[in-house]
Amino acid sequence: MARKGQVAIQDNIETNEEFEENMARKGQVAIQDNIETNEEFEETLMSNFDRLLCLEVYSEFCGHCLATGNAIRKGKLEIGQDRIAMVRALADNIDVLSRFRNRSEPIFLFISKGKLIRAMFGANGLELCRIMEEELENVKIEAETGIERPKQEIEELLPEEAAKIEEDLKMEEEAREKTERLRVLTTAARKKRVCERLARHVRGLNFILYWPHCHKAHLDLYEKWDLINVQVAAKETIQMTEELVKEALYMSDVDPNEACIHALMNGEALVVLFKMFDTDDRDFVKLMRHTLYEEIPVPKEDLPPEKQLPPIPAFERYATISKTAREVRRERYEARMEKLRQEKEDRDRLAAEQARLAREEEEERQRLEKQRQEEERMARIQAGLPADPEPEPAQEAGEEGGEEAVEGEETEVAETEDIEEPEQKEEEQVEVEEEFHSDVSVEDEEYIPPGGLFVPGLYTPPNDLAKANALAYFYPKIVSQITPIESEFLPPHVLVMFTIEKRHDVKDIMDQFPDEILNYGIFIGDDPTTAQHLAYTIKQYNHMSRIRKHNDRLALMVSRKRSLPMLQLAGVNPCYISHDVESGEKDCLIMFPVGYGDDYEEEESVHEEAEEAVEEQAPEQEVVEVVNQEEQEEDEEEDD
Repeated sequence: MARKGQVAIQDNIETNEEFEENMARKGQVAIQDNIETNEEFEETLMSNFDRLLCLEVYSEFCGHCLATGNAIRKGKLEIGQDRIAMVRALADNIDVLSRFRNRSEPIFLFISKGKLIRAMFGANGLELCRIMEEELENVKIEAETGIERPKQEIEELLPEEAAKIEEDLKMEEEAREKTERLRVLTTAARKKRVCERLARHVRGLNFILYWPHCHKAHLDLYEKWDLINVQVAAKETIQMTEELVKEALYMSDVDPNEACIHALMNGEALVVLFKMFDTDDRDFVKLMRHTLYEEIPVPKEDLPPEKQLPPIPAFERYATISKTAREVRRERYEARMEKLRQEKEDRDRLAAEQARLAREEEEERQRLEKQRQEEERMARIQAGLPADPEPEPAQEAGEEGGEEAVEGEETEVAETEDIEEPEQKEEEQVEVEEEFHSDVSVEDEEYIPPGGLFVPGLYTPPNDLAKANALAYFYPKIVSQITPIESEFLPPHVLVMFTIEKRHDVKDIMDQFPDEILNYGIFIGDDPTTAQHLAYTIKQYNHMSRIRKHNDRLALMVSRKRSLPMLQLAGVNPCYISHDVESGEKDCLIMFPVGYGDDYEEEESVHEEAEEAVEEQAPEQEVVEVVNQEEQEEDEEEDD
């Protein structure tokens, strides 16, 4: 800087803004104008109607592109000069540019005579200069020949813009599919690991799953359990769902076809838990599979041939083939017809019973009436009166009574005919339903699975992994009493890294929140994608002799279910924290793959073992010394 009172010979310019300000201060044209409103945008289009307009579109949250500053300066001062106008537009406040809002990618629009002719995406300065030269040449040819190129409104999409959007959507879909595929594979690997760890603790347990239509098989096979020396530990009926079916048939040899799944969910399934004795070391999976899938029943001597079990394994004996839609509709129709016939028989039986009761009631009434008349006759005789009363002379009254009786009989006949009419209608309805066609589907018909598919009646797991997974879902209380049940789904988590000098402070926080620290290790490097594993535990690292420790990092997989552990760790000033949960899960999967640390067993040194032995023996020695001291004091008292 020149001293006071002196003129600066040379100005220092370090940024584009300083350069433009300097040019404007000297009376020259600014390289790029800024517009932020709709009015300024319309005014810019009108004032540059006869020139090529290069419009840089940006969003306020990220600002304009700095990488293309030199290309814009070159395009204005060297390539286009007065033939091109460079403008910077804020898309947040201009309605025509609304489709470019909230985008960080640099966008350059080329406008001629108020119409959009071309667009460029990205911060490529060389490509921007090349497009400027091409468009200036095209504008010149258009002015000389008078033939205008096809143009469109600014708010409309250009072909290259539509292609860019389609490409971006395709890339997003591919990234989403890749993420989903990675998630599925990772979950499957974690599930397998959880089942492997659980299978070590449930070797003495197994189960059989009976389909809803085969509950009777459990009673038929009950005597087998005494023969193979196993005992029934629990029984439970469960209404299966699609999610539970997937867990029950995990890594099984059952073909989960539509008919099989439909039959398993069509009612309550029976799950029977079996337990071996503690001294039994047989393979429970092979034992149950042989009993149900391979063993052929031995004929019983005390049963006739027609009551003997067929010479096939139990699994094949209770398995079926799904029926076709025609057969299922025919069975449903026959069941419905049988129900109608049964209802008709019940109604007929009820009507006959009611008629019998009415007849008995009428007979009882007539008997009582006759008895009353007989008693009245005897009473008249005892009183010295004629046995029968004299008839009344009102003959006409008798005739009218006869007519009323005839009318009463006609009424009873009419009521009888009315009762018979519904019965005739019901018979006609049964005859109409007999014309039902089993090949035609009915509206609101219950789902019928495809025919000809294999449907098992019972199932027992073929391997330890399938057994452990199903036991955890069917009998979680019993399994949790043996060992904790882990989950293949981890809570939302992030990656946090510290310099190795802070490992002791971090260890204190880890001890306070053991459930929130899902995993940890020591690595070399700050970048999760390139970090090299060094040690599984802090204790293992302390036993190492490291000369260069400046790149050693302590990495933690921290759960985000609670905020307090993360706040405590942030107070230790970590050198790296994942941006969000999504990136944190990716970072942790790279640093801590599935099965990380399973094969590591922490070994104690001879010195540590000796120290622990000394610590254990020290209390015993103190007790012995105290006892010896008390004995000496007692001896001294006796001597005195």
